[in-house]
Amino acid sequence: MTTAVLGLQWGDEGKGKITHLLAKDADMVVRFNGGPNAGHTVIDRGVKFGTHLIPAGAFYPNTTSVLSSGMVIDLKILREEWDMLSQHLGWQPRLLIAENAHIIMPYHRELEELEGSGKHFGTTRRGIAPTYRDKAAKVGIRAGDLLHPDIASQRLKLRLALLNREWPDSQGIQSLDAGVLLEEQLSFAGPLLPFIGDATEAIHQAFDSDLNVMFEGAQGTLLDVDHGSYPFVTSSSTTFAGLGNSIGIPMPRVDRRLGVFKAYMTRVGVGPFPTRVSGELEERLRTIGGEFGVTTGRPRECGWLDLVALRYAIQLNGCTGLAITKLDVLSGFDEISVCRSYRLNGKSIEKFPLAAELLEKCEPEYETVSGWGDPISEVRDSAELPKQVMEFVALIERDVGVPVEIISVGPEPEATMMRK
Repeated sequence: MTTAVLGLQWGDEGKGKITHLLAKDADMVVRFNGGPNAGHTVIDRGVKFGTHLIPAGAFYPNTTSVLSSGMVIDLKILREEWDMLSQHLGWQPRLLIAENAHIIMPYHRELEELEGSGKHFGTTRRGIAPTYRDKAAKVGIRAGDLLHPDIASQRLKLRLALLNREWPDSQGIQSLDAGVLLEEQLSFAGPLLPFIGDATEAIHQAFDSDLNVMFEGAQGTLLDVDHGSYPFVTSSSTTFAGLGNSIGIPMPRVDRRLGVFKAYMTRVGVGPFPTRVSGELEERLRTIGGEFGVTTGRPRECGWLDLVALRYAIQLNGCTGLAITKLDVLSGFDEISVCRSYRLNGKSIEKFPLAAELLEKCEPEYETVSGWGDPISEVRDSAELPKQVMEFVALIERDVGVPVEIISVGPEPEATMMRK
């Protein structure tokens, strides 16, 4: 059995909880994109964690957690997470780091500040885009290079020479030294060096042995570099379409494609957001939902559920099932609004525009449904949920044409209901 867990909004859908829950039955969990710009909130044994790089399989002793070549890795952050989880769990997580995954270097974060891309595009300023850019320009440093320090040193010297020519007036760039950088990265890597290897071969072997493999996505579909609200997107492929390339298997056999979405919408950073609300309503959603970025702590913009965007994301990923999260946040609302279409230039449309400039002009066309007064965070059987909750879920299923398999009404693992 293979499963891909994919975010269907602008990230922050609650994938961390869902992947942690499903990973307990997995032999291998593969993170296939992004870097420490992603944040997964996980509650394990009553302890809350905010992870950024380590896949959800790290919480289980017999599960291998793979960081694929589609990722960019900050070794300092990865080492901190590995040490933290080792202490919490009482064992060392089983990792496999793709030898062709690229490493985020200090100058990547420096470049993001120098270029101002973080401010303009609302990025996390973790050096993500410059690292992916170096990858495409063939001047990046890969995890496998650290196993051969002479190769890593040559590549670092070449990259620094180029940077020195590009930024002659930057003291931060001019002061960088290849030897110091390499020694620093090897120090961070330390006990992780034996985990660097051929991830593609390992995933192939897992498929051939009929092991239970789970693919864990980061960010969300609407942030995909090709298919999201460009240019306010991330720098990697966040959809199922990008999975094969990221892991080195052109047509991976994935039986289940589970799309995760919130019962409402959020967005962090900058970019268009048609269903955003304002004032007391936004503050209510943000406060009850705890809508602050795991990575940056920034408050998230909040709004009603957007079915135009959801239909687009589901179609793009070919989802076989859905998981809806944070339904409990909507408790206490007399009415709930759901966006079924947009109005653009005086016309009603049901298609999600790919250009951010067009999406910015879209006005939501809402349908109002009945809310529910009683809190539902303690409910553990979907049959016991209020009628209005299940009517809301049924409306979504009818609109998007895909069943909701998982209902989440709280951050705890037990606040999750599986539906047949």
